[in-house]
Amino acid sequence: MALVLGLAGWLMLIEGVLGLSGYVVVGVGVGIGCAVVGSLAHDALAGPRERL
Repeated sequence: MALVLGLAGWLMLIEGVLGLSGYVVVGVGVGIGCAVVGSLAHDALAGPRERL
């Protein structure tokens, strides 16, 4: 989803569709992408949880 939003916003900027709203779409896509990558990195680095 993040990749689709990022690419759609980039296309809007290149073609000049809807002016500055392309930056908003790119920003939302990049923000979602950063959140997903951060979450995956956190899960990978956290290691297994202790069981009581």
